[in-house]
Amino acid sequence: EEEEEEEGEARDHFVTNLDFEGIPVRDLTDPTMANWVHHVQHVLPQGRCSWWNPVQKNEDDFEDEEEEEEREEPDEPEPEVGPPLLTPCAEDDEVNSMPAWTATLSSNLIPQYAIAVVRSNLWPGASAFCFDKKFENVYVGTGHKYNQDNYSPTAPPPIQEEFPSGPEITEAEDPTPEEEAALRAAEMEAQEAAEEMEEGEEDEEEDD
Repeated sequence: EEEEEEEGEARDHFVTNLDFEGIPVRDLTDPTMANWVHHVQHVLPQGRCSWWNPVQKNEDDFEDEEEEEEREEPDEPEPEVGPPLLTPCAEDDEVNSMPAWTATLSSNLIPQYAIAVVRSNLWPGASAFCFDKKFENVYVGTGHKYNQDNYSPTAPPPIQEEFPSGPEITEAEDPTPEEEAALRAAEMEAQEAAEEMEEGEEDEEEDD
């Protein structure tokens, strides 16, 4: 096996098996997750897939050899190492006494057309699905790991009461066309009566 993975080094690549014929969907939904492996590198606590030494300096960082000799070498950090590629998902740590993955069928009503779906219990929203030789990963989540103590937002304040209804704020109904015509006629009669009274008063003053 390539000289024991070059004396204990983690496996960082794999070779595609062109003769692979796929695994039945029923076997892919086995709760033991025996048929699922990690095909990409693990994300290290550093946030990278390949570890980077933060104290390593390039030769150009030192101006001359004397400065290089006088500079004290910082402590070498411990390299972060993740699990090798093709590590079985069954070896993933449990999540609060739950398995790391949950395998199900996409549909129990029509199992002959269903596909295998596995959901991560550590990263809610992360899923993988497989059918025959095709598989894909999808993540629709918040970017946070599972937390037993879920965040509960503060409840909103109670709904305010409606403003008390009264005649000063009650909207009046629009008059009908007949009511508008009657109002205009009444205003015209009142205006004509007022004009006649004014004319009569003027005639009386002229007679005096």
